[in-house]
Amino acid sequence: MTDIKPTSVLLVEDSPSDAMLMTQMLLEVVEFPHTIDHAQTLDEAITKHGQETHECIILDLNLPDSNGLSTYLKMRVQASNTPIIIVTGMDDRDLLAEALQNGADNYLIKDKADGSRIAIAILSSIRNRSQRS
Repeated sequence: MTDIKPTSVLLVEDSPSDAMLMTQMLLEVVEFPHTIDHAQTLDEAITKHGQETHECIILDLNLPDSNGLSTYLKMRVQASNTPIIIVTGMDDRDLLAEALQNGADNYLIKDKADGSRIAIAILSSIRNRSQRS
């Protein structure tokens, strides 16, 4: 039996309860081996991604040190080849559309996400970005 290398995910989320919930939801998807590194600010995320490359970043747009689309744009500069999935508590279609137009790989609405949806978003974003390279 071949060991499958876990997918390395950087979760950038300032709410400890939201981060714990997303982590727990992903743990329930046993078919998706992964590791999660957590950052609560954009600066922390940039530092962590610089120290260890992640295969995917799940990025909340509203953080203590950055807000809105600029959060995504700053992270994209630091992680130009890494899939970035936007996660937001707001159902702001205009903001999400703008992020996608600027190269975001996918998005998740917090109260509509479950473990399977998160895993599918991660895997499809990784696959789609690798096909573009």
